Amino acid sequence: MEERGIRRLFPVQELALQKGLTEFKNLLVSAPTGSGKTLVAEMAIKNALDNGYKAVYLTPLRSLAFEKYASLKKIFKDSKVALSVGDYHAPEVGEADVLVATYERMDSLLRHNSPWLKEVGTVVVDEVHYVGDEERGPTLEVVVTRLKLMGKQIVALSATVGNPEDLASWLDAELVTHDWRPVKLEEGVMDPSSYEVLFEDRVEEVKEVLSDPGLDAALHYMREGQALYFASTRKRAENAAKKISKLLKPDKVTKEWAERVRIEVEGELGEVLAKMVERGAAFHHAGLTNEARLLVEEAFRSGAIKFVAATPTLAAGVNLPARAVVIERYTRYTDEGEAPISVSEYKQMAGRAGRPGLDVKGTSVLVARPKAPPEEVYERYVLGQPEDVRSALTSARALRRSLLGLIASKAVNSEAELVEFIEETLFGVTEGAANAIDDARRSLEFLKGAGLVEGVKATPLGTVVAKQYVDPLGAKVVLGALKRRKGKTTALGYLHLVAVTPDMPKRGLRSSEVRELWRVAEERFDELLIRDDEYVSESTALSALKVALALESWVKEEPEEVIAKKYGFYPGDLRVLSDTAAWLVHAYSEIAKFVGLYKHSEALAELELRLKYGVSEELVELVQIPYIGRVRARALWNAGIRSKEDFVKRADLAARVVGKGVVKRALEAMGLGYGLVKWVKP
Repeated sequence: MEERGIRRLFPVQELALQKGLTEFKNLLVSAPTGSGKTLVAEMAIKNALDNGYKAVYLTPLRSLAFEKYASLKKIFKDSKVALSVGDYHAPEVGEADVLVATYERMDSLLRHNSPWLKEVGTVVVDEVHYVGDEERGPTLEVVVTRLKLMGKQIVALSATVGNPEDLASWLDAELVTHDWRPVKLEEGVMDPSSYEVLFEDRVEEVKEVLSDPGLDAALHYMREGQALYFASTRKRAENAAKKISKLLKPDKVTKEWAERVRIEVEGELGEVLAKMVERGAAFHHAGLTNEARLLVEEAFRSGAIKFVAATPTLAAGVNLPARAVVIERYTRYTDEGEAPISVSEYKQMAGRAGRPGLDVKGTSVLVARPKAPPEEVYERYVLGQPEDVRSALTSARALRRSLLGLIASKAVNSEAELVEFIEETLFGVTEGAANAIDDARRSLEFLKGAGLVEGVKATPLGTVVAKQYVDPLGAKVVLGALKRRKGKTTALGYLHLVAVTPDMPKRGLRSSEVRELWRVAEERFDELLIRDDEYVSESTALSALKVALALESWVKEEPEEVIAKKYGFYPGDLRVLSDTAAWLVHAYSEIAKFVGLYKHSEALAELELRLKYGVSEELVELVQIPYIGRVRARALWNAGIRSKEDFVKRADLAARVVGKGVVKRALEAMGLGYGLVKWVKP
């Protein structure tokens, strides 16, 4: 720590040491953003390594895992730090001393009974409050419960929550909690009518420039540094960035970043974003491609970008502090209409204000609704307590997935052991296990009926399904459909089949879309493998058809902008769908091969790389060249460049087709220096 310039410990760091961090006691560190939780994790890892153990750092999101991997590699230079966020293939950790992984990846390691885990002494669980998340929470709960029962030291890091004692009880952990943060946070509520911001000790007036209270508040505080603007929808985030960018001026640095965006983000999206970045503004949401999001984050951290408009997912997913945070509204649209956000969500966003080491204070501003008394909003959100975190392990889907994983990896071998395990989960500790045990028994009956379990032992098929990480219900539906179909079908047929499974995200449909989808379903009826299935509702089948048609367009190389207009999927959404579909066709190809459905297995396997890159089969080799996406690959193919070897040998031609900057970057990434290529002026 002295080498890193750390001269004193923050309160949570002192408390962690006092409560047994170096004695391998379990800890729950619940404290605000910027309070020093990261150093607690690093001390725990160092302590494990010094005592001859290996260590694991778990995060909820891939983006966080990449960020943590980069920082731990710098800190633990003498140890082998590895990253496993991976795809859907069996995880490999090699000789890693420190492994950074997502929750799901750790679940996969446990399901594969990785012998490497025996050498692990300490597991850091970042963002452990995600245990209440409907999607990721059940996996996290089962993973942490298993690691706890294996005797690993758990060091769990959490945002401030309403019931830290419950989480500590579940973890058998010492509670380390403190409200200190290194940068003072001033939280205010803005009256959109008077343009006044109510703080604890004063009222501050904001100048009206754009006739938009939230954006004018951002401009007001941008005089002191960077601003993060949380918009309620993606479209509002994009519009906010566009409006602010018009008031900023480009400079040499922003122009260089804009050029990077153009090189690394293909198509219309790259151009739209580059124009904003050139002026020092950007937007950030799940509809962006991964490359675009990472570039925006990097440019913001460097100080080149002064304003980022984001959706609330950024608050939970990325360490990106700013001098000021503006939250444009405290309601969001849900299936039941507009609903207020939680205090926890507000605190996550507001907590991003204030950059440690750069600011003496951070300012957050929450814009009140018209006619809503700012004092009441202040009381509810600024003075309010975060909500309790509750177990999400109660859904049928969560239980059948988790149960099959536990049985297949022999973590439980009898009904009595299953009951004992459930009693050790957060659900069992906080709610009493009786209800969960009843639900688990029902899930067990389903697994038996699907041929995946006999007694409390996995069948060979059950073991394969568990290792492929798919929902057991999806496996039952897919195998039933493949067995009924004698010959192969088209790409659309297979895409629709995996899209109906519970693992594929679904979208609501407008009435006009329903009519059109019925027409397509009738027209292409013979291609579809799902007809009448007791587990697939009519609405699910139609929603899946929309997803399948979008993915069919993707592998046929239709432009992303065209797919977005036709089906309403942003490029980032499309990538999520295509990545998920690539995992599912791989998984079901393996499962089909196991049960002897070889023709279907081959057809599914052929789709995997096409889905990953969004190309016809002929372009699969070209798109694996760094910086060459589907659009550039097609242009290169049309120019006569058909392989990686062609690309290197004919770099001068490639430069004329896709740009010298792109080719230079690609060759460098392939380990070929700039000087190794003879350049011909376009």
